[in-house]
Amino acid sequence: MTDVLYEHPLNEKVRTYLRIEHLCHQVQSHTSLKDPAQQHAFFTSFFALLDLMERNDVRTDLVKDIERCEQALVSWSKHPSVSNDALQHMLQKAVRLQSELNRSSKLCSQFKEDAFLSPLRQRFSIPGGACFFDVPQLHYWCHLPAEQQQQALTKWMEQLALTVQSIDFVLTFVRERGQFQDFEAENGFLQSVTDQYELLRVKYDNTLGVYPTISGNKYRFAIRFMQLSDASGRFAAEKTIPFAMACC
Repeated sequence: MTDVLYEHPLNEKVRTYLRIEHLCHQVQSHTSLKDPAQQHAFFTSFFALLDLMERNDVRTDLVKDIERCEQALVSWSKHPSVSNDALQHMLQKAVRLQSELNRSSKLCSQFKEDAFLSPLRQRFSIPGGACFFDVPQLHYWCHLPAEQQQQALTKWMEQLALTVQSIDFVLTFVRERGQFQDFEAENGFLQSVTDQYELLRVKYDNTLGVYPTISGNKYRFAIRFMQLSDASGRFAAEKTIPFAMACC
């Protein structure tokens, strides 16, 4: 059995958090810069992340969410079965992240002042606009010694570190709020009301040949399992689908 985990946000804030996390993972996966294709992929993901961060000033939301996490951790500390060492580590991290976020300006704003990155961002926003004849400075940069490239990369990743750590902290806390329970979707469909959850996590066996589509908000949701066909595209599954779900 090959389990697949699918996550669906139930509000716009968590939707943005997940998109940022996704792009952060893409950026981090291309940091070896081992060939021109990976170098180009790094900058594509990197600039997409900066664009998303600028359109959604998440710093205020992150401060509030980390503060709520801290309050929950303090409450849990009174429970005798909770590991005090692990809890204290989480509390210290929450306090540190709040302090750094409160001292920071708009996240990632420092990249606007980067004389190398700013012109590149404009070209990468144009379809096909990042060819080397459009951005000869990038062509030059990609042929610098690996040590020089890694020095610049280390600086950029350090400037992203607060964003990465804050998003990871909040989403980890959200995910751990829910425990997986077994469900069955009759004729591939299930709907239910929620207790103002923020995230649904659906785990299912990929050998069933289906995938979930989810619609909903913090009050209710519906899951429809779909199948793919080369002839007819996608269509709704008509069999009972067993799966596990965590409401977070």
